Amino acid sequence: MINPFSSRLVNPKSSRYDGEDQDEQILYVLRKAFITNYKWVLIAVFFALFPFLLNYFFMSVNGKTPDFIPARLIFIVNIFWYLFLFGFIFANYINWYFNIYLITNKKIIDMDFVGILYKNISEAPLSNIEDVTSNISGAFGTIFNIGDVLIQTAGEKTEFEFHDMSNPSKVRDILSDLVMEERKKHGH
Repeated sequence: MINPFSSRLVNPKSSRYDGEDQDEQILYVLRKAFITNYKWVLIAVFFALFPFLLNYFFMSVNGKTPDFIPARLIFIVNIFWYLFLFGFIFANYINWYFNIYLITNKKIIDMDFVGILYKNISEAPLSNIEDVTSNISGAFGTIFNIGDVLIQTAGEKTEFEFHDMSNPSKVRDILSDLVMEERKKHGH
């Protein structure tokens, strides 16, 4: 079973992508570290508790629920409130889940999805990779070992950026090793 909160999948057997070559094999599926979602998760928790806090406020002011607002209206507002909250959570999770970086035995692929109406897919052969750098900055990144992997290529898109990777030095090492293997195969 695949963990839906995993930021690194190794050798996923059932994964495919548009434009995959027949002899190509996906070695890694990478996402931003899940903990980087803390902002929208905290917002969602606050907004999930907000109706209860509002009710508590009204109860503390006069000791009962407000009479000037019909119970049916409160119920309908709460239904719509939680429907919008569910949409907010779903959209943010889907955005995290489907914005991925793939490392195959032949190339790297950066898949960016914005909503359901826009996707941008960039790829570069491993043979075009010239330099791989990882960096971690700030207290958050240092504590949780989260950073970016910057990949310089000789192709049309000269720089790939894998943002907010968990253990970016491991990703850098994996890519560097694959590039070295590719160069040995082709005698470079």
